[in-house]
Amino acid sequence: MRIALTTALAVAAITRGEVIDRVAVSVDKQVITTSAIDERLRVAAFLNQTKVDLSAQSRRRMAERLIEQALVRREMELSRYTLPKEEDVTEYLNTVREQWKAPEEEFKRRMADYHLTEDRLRDNLQVQLATVRFIDLRFRPGSAVSDGEIELYYRETFVPEWQQANPGKTAPDVDEMRDRLEQLLLAQRANQSLEDWLKQARAGARVTFFEEAFQ
Repeated sequence: MRIALTTALAVAAITRGEVIDRVAVSVDKQVITTSAIDERLRVAAFLNQTKVDLSAQSRRRMAERLIEQALVRREMELSRYTLPKEEDVTEYLNTVREQWKAPEEEFKRRMADYHLTEDRLRDNLQVQLATVRFIDLRFRPGSAVSDGEIELYYRETFVPEWQQANPGKTAPDVDEMRDRLEQLLLAQRANQSLEDWLKQARAGARVTFFEEAFQ
């Protein structure tokens, strides 16, 4: 299967006269290519305004993230979850533009420096937006956090961390922080639910790494 998959992709690329795009990972019937990994690394670096790291270690870490995304995407397809509308993607892209604080032509030059086009950036932003929204819908608990849980977190976690970061200052009152702490605890629950689900989904999937793609 491994040889057949790699060979099939190579033959198809040669037939079209294109540069061969190697399969880096397969997740059941889905494949993650080296170009997909590199592009996601470039997009991440562009969004963070940092240098692109295409080292083997960085590619491996991104491959793990794309495996998780492939598992989530499969769940999205089973749930018939629709992608965000174009106007939502445009709003996200405009936020990215604002973060760069650069005129339009300069923004395009910066994208080119990262070997990105606006279309490819939009595609990646759409996937990111869809994934975040689906995870929030699928894994965020519907019930509210109890007052007791909020107060316990406030005493045992928030206050010690506040005092360490702000020595000599008094922490905000629990009532002042209640809404923020509630959202934080809900987010932690959602993250734990997602992590548990990913472990189960990964255990039930056939994931194959093609090590030569990471050399």
